[in-house]
Amino acid sequence: MVAYYKVLLGAVALMLGVGVCRAEAPLRIGVSDSDGPPLVVLSDTAERVLSGGLIRDLGEALAGELGTRAEYVVLSRNRIEPALEASRVDIVCNANPAWYSNAGRLGWTAELFPQIERLVSLRNRPDITELDQLRGRRVGTIRGYHYPALEKAWASGARRQDEARLDLLVKAVQKGLVDVAVYSELEFSAWARAYPFEARQFKLHPVMVSTMPTMCAVAPQSAYGVDRLNGAIGRLKDAGRLRTLVRSYQWHPI
Repeated sequence: MVAYYKVLLGAVALMLGVGVCRAEAPLRIGVSDSDGPPLVVLSDTAERVLSGGLIRDLGEALAGELGTRAEYVVLSRNRIEPALEASRVDIVCNANPAWYSNAGRLGWTAELFPQIERLVSLRNRPDITELDQLRGRRVGTIRGYHYPALEKAWASGARRQDEARLDLLVKAVQKGLVDVAVYSELEFSAWARAYPFEARQFKLHPVMVSTMPTMCAVAPQSAYGVDRLNGAIGRLKDAGRLRTLVRSYQWHPI
C-alpha cells in the first residue's frame, strides 16, 4: 500500500511538474536587427541584445497578459522568415503579410499599430494637406525605396532627391536642399525626442503619404496560438495600454 501511494504521489508530482513547465514556457519574440529606434534599440556590445524600444515594451506587455515572460531573439532580416516557419521563435511583431514571402504558412494576429509615412519640412512651410500639392517641389526620399503613393506626384512634376540614410534627410531639409522629406512618423519621432532643440525647426504635415497596419506573425507550432495572442492584444487595447504605449514613443512638438 505504501509503495502504491508513493507511485501515485510520484505520478501527481510529474503531472504538476509538466503543467508548471508548460505554464512557464517563455514567449520567444524574434527581433530584426534591421529595425531601428524607436521600434528596436540594440546594445552596442559585441553580442547585440535588445535593450529597449517599442517592440520590447510591447513584448513585456503581451507576455504579462499571457502569464509568462518574454524572451527576445535578435535575428538578421533574412533569418526572420525561416525562424518563424521552423517555430524557433513564437512571434515577430512589427510585421505585415505583404512583407513576408511565406505569409500563408504563418498565423497573423489582430492589428497592433499602423506604420505611417508623413512629410517633414521646416516649421515655416505652409501645410500640405494633399499629395497633389507636391507638384514642382523637391521631395527627399531614401535611395532604393519605392513610394507607390507618390507615383502620381513624380509624374506631375515633383522632383525626387535621394539620400542614403534617414539622418541625411533631416540635414537636407535643414539646409534647404529639399522642400519636404518622406519620413516614418515613429522614426522621425525617435530623432526628434533625441534632439528636441533641433526638432523645433520642423513639423509633420497633415497629409499621410502611406499607412500600413502592423501585427504579429505567429509561428505554426508556437505554444501561443493566434486566438490566445489576440485575446491578450484585445485586453491591452480595452484597457488603453496599447494606445498609451504607442503614444509614449510619438513626438509631441512644443
